[in-house]
Amino acid sequence: MIKMKHTIIIILICCSFVGYSQNTNPIEMDIFLDKKSLKELSVKKKFINSIEYTPEGFLLLSSPNQFYFLGIGGLAPAFEKWSNKNSIESFTITSDSILVITSKNALYQLGSGDSFVKISNIPDSDMGITSKYDRLYVYDRKLKKGKKNYSIYQLSGGVRTIIPLVTIGTPILSVFERASILIFSTKNKIFSIDAKTKKMIEILSLPKKDDIVSIVGDPVHQALYFSTKKAVYRVRDNQIELVNKEFGGILRYDGEGLLVFNPDESFIVRFRNNVLYE
Repeated sequence: MIKMKHTIIIILICCSFVGYSQNTNPIEMDIFLDKKSLKELSVKKKFINSIEYTPEGFLLLSSPNQFYFLGIGGLAPAFEKWSNKNSIESFTITSDSILVITSKNALYQLGSGDSFVKISNIPDSDMGITSKYDRLYVYDRKLKKGKKNYSIYQLSGGVRTIIPLVTIGTPILSVFERASILIFSTKNKIFSIDAKTKKMIEILSLPKKDDIVSIVGDPVHQALYFSTKKAVYRVRDNQIELVNKEFGGILRYDGEGLLVFNPDESFIVRFRNNVLYE
């Protein structure tokens, strides 16, 4: 496998939760990207709902046919333009720094010369993807007419073996891994599953109208963050707190703060630790 020139920090935890509290005070945030800045950069792109950090402090974003680095200097195209007839649907960076992409019913990775090569078929189209340690997972995240089963699959043996870990009746919206435990969301609920025993436990639920679209952990402060499209929550000291009620999105944690990416609005912000834990 060809390694990407960047690595990613993915920090995960597992908690059990009771209780609920609400933080009604607005908190300060750093705006990394919005529609105004995209207009100033003359960029007219619709981003997919994947985002990752690089160790240099850049963010990796993607439109359906082009990757971008976002940093202090603005937004710059990365790698060769995607030339496949099927769009980039989701991506992740493995623990050994390999950029892996889902597109239609296949996986691709970044190869030599900043181009992409196919490495495996996968069970369906428009699957989500995540990775940590030496394992790679894809999952059915889209509601499809006539589809009754939605699964998380583990890929191993150089992605030659695809093993279903859990199958449920609703789309799996977000997945992250801690050791042998996977934490995932479906609709308004969060579950954990032991990757070895496949035992599944419901951790928490929100009101039925609130789909949980992303989950991430901060092990330093022993906190778990999760979000809907409209709000961000934190679980800490067995309490569920409302962190932000103005917007939600895809979450990432980089050690210095919590990133929120709303691809529909081309909006990226970060809440710093000194604000989150004041």
